[in-house]
Order: sequence, then structure tokens, then C-alpha cells
Amino acid sequence: MIRRLARTAAALAAASLSLTACGGGTDDGGAAKPAAHPVFSEPLDRQVFLALRHTQKAGSAELRQIVTFTSRQGEAVQTLTGRVDFTGSRGEAASSWRVPRQFPEDARATILGSLPGRTTGDTSSRYTVDTQTIHYRPASAGYWLRYSGDIKPLWGIDSISHLRGSEAAVGGTLLEALGTAEATAQSGTAGRSYTATFPLAAAMNLFPYDLRKEFVPIPLNDTVRTPPIPVTVDVDADGRITRARADLSALLTKEKDSALTEVTALHAELTLGGFGASKPTAAATPAERTLDAGTAVVATYDTKSGDCMDFNTGLRQHRLVTRVPCTGSYDGKVLGQHRLAGGWPGTRSAMDRAERACADAAGDRSWYTWSTAREWTDNGEGRATCYSVTRD
Repeated sequence: MIRRLARTAAALAAASLSLTACGGGTDDGGAAKPAAHPVFSEPLDRQVFLALRHTQKAGSAELRQIVTFTSRQGEAVQTLTGRVDFTGSRGEAASSWRVPRQFPEDARATILGSLPGRTTGDTSSRYTVDTQTIHYRPASAGYWLRYSGDIKPLWGIDSISHLRGSEAAVGGTLLEALGTAEATAQSGTAGRSYTATFPLAAAMNLFPYDLRKEFVPIPLNDTVRTPPIPVTVDVDADGRITRARADLSALLTKEKDSALTEVTALHAELTLGGFGASKPTAAATPAERTLDAGTAVVATYDTKSGDCMDFNTGLRQHRLVTRVPCTGSYDGKVLGQHRLAGGWPGTRSAMDRAERACADAAGDRSWYTWSTAREWTDNGEGRATCYSVTRD
């Protein structure tokens, strides 16, 4: 009797092991355990970061981002549309701005960038990006500018490299900040909607370098606390980011000398879709006419009398121009270059000397510029550039 019971118990144990092996595992209630999700099964504070990585694994995506600067005089709105190839590390985008006439003048010039002739940058542009090159085409030009290598035509000036991102080939989007986001709450069953924050410093990556100077100073050490940026992130059932909405108003400074003092709020909204579609991005080298920015883009003091130039270089700097042939249309023409001898005399005196040097070129559409203190010191003398504006 004892032997028969032992054999029965052994048989039951063997049957149980066989069922477990065939059933793939059960929970305490006897139901099969669900497979782990690559995003949702991980700790909450890491899920937005993991969703970004899962989005990149999709291979490609279409994007649309809207950035809104709000003032009491209206809203300046940038719409960015494009496509990014995560696998090939390249992308293409088109940017357009809608700025009402009553929008604060200083804020308008800062947001669009300052150009020679006291004009602002184009309200629309196109660009393609890969790991080596940025091709930029302003709306006012019939050609592309090819930027490659170390993009610094003037000391400390580089307001085009932000177009190339680190999380995606197309930079300047919320994707650049979501890698540092930490979720604090979530909702949803199939997909997820996260309430999260990311560091204020990460928000700077959305903007060109010259515009960042108008925001709150970013501390160089961890002893100064800055407010985090609140963001809502929507993720589909596959773990890919489909939408992100961030309140960037914490970037705005209350300092009176900021050009953005009258801007009261700043928001960004990014949407992603078309994951993994086979539609190709633009060619790394556009088929249309292309100029090498390394030789075509120069400082105004490096131009020569009679040179024709366009003002929008993509670098958002009024001291840089693109030299173009005088046979076609162009924004301006150099009327003369004048040496300003001696040491740096101070900004007001340098401006007065340049005005006198360009007095013969006076007119409603004539302008002048002069060397900065650094340029003056580096070259051992200053230079006054006189030019006319030929196209608004």
C-alpha cells in the first residue's frame, strides 16, 4: 500500500511538470503570464526614455512640430514639418513662421534672426541634414548652402548646427529633450499618456545659439536649482512616441534687457507618425544649385567693393553674407571698404567713424557696418563696409 501511493504521487508530480512545461508558465491564479512589454513593463520613471529608444527602432518617422511664442500683442508661431530616417541618420524639414505685424519688434527680430539692412530673417526655409552636412535653402534664395565641417565663420557664431540633432537627424525638436524626461504619472491601457518633466537645460536644444542668449541663464554647477520643464508624452501600444506637449515658459527671463521681455509664454507640441514607411528622405545633396558655404559665406568686412551679396545665410547674423554673382538677383551690393586705423576706439566712436567713411554713399537704401572690438584687435585695425540694399 505504501509503495502504490508513492508511485501515484510520483506520477502526479510528473504530470504537473509536463503541464507546466507545455503551458509556458502561469500566474498565481492559473492564467498564462503576459509577455513583458519593452516599455510598459519597465519602471515608470524610465518609460519615456525607453519609448524614445523604441521610436528610433521604428527606422523612420514623419514629424510635425509647432512652437508658439505668446505676447499680449499676438502669437509668433513656427511650424516645422519633415521626415527623419533614424537608421540612416539623415532627414529633411521645412520651417515656416507666422508673426503678426503687432508682435513686439525686438522679439520678432530675435526670433527670426537679424540680417543686414535692418531686416529680419526669412519666414520660411528648407534644409536637409546628415551626419556630415547641413544643406540650407532660405525662401529668398534660388540655391542651397552646403555647411560641413567646423561651422564657425565668425568667432563664437554658429546658429545653424542646432538643425542637426543627436536623438534624430532633424534637430530642434522635443525629441532632443525627451531622452532626459522622467515620468511621474501615467494613464491608459493599450497605449500610455505620461506626465513627466525634463531639465530646463535640455529645452535649450530646441533653439539656435543666438536665441538661447535671450533665455534664463543656465547655471554651470548643480548648486543652483532651475525649474523643470513639464511635458505630456503620448505613446502608442507598440511603445512609440506619437505626441509630446511641453510648456517651455520657464525659459523666459524677466530681465528688462532681454529682447523677449514682452513674451509671456512659450510652448512646443510635437507629433510623430508614419513609422517605418518606405518613403525616402531627401537626397543628402540636393539636385538644385548648391554653393559651398565655406567659401560663399563671409563676414561683411571680407567683401570687396562691387561684390553682390545675399543676406540670409542661415546663421542668423547681420555681419555675415553670401557672396553671389551680380548677373542675377541679390539683396545688396558693396559700395566700398574703408580702413579705420588705430586701436579699438569704443563702439560709439567706431560707429561714428564708419558713418563718416560711408558718407558719400548716403541714401535711403544705403547702409554701413563696422568691425567689432575683437575683429579690430585681431586685424590690428578696423574696417567700415558701405553697401546698398537692392531687394527687401
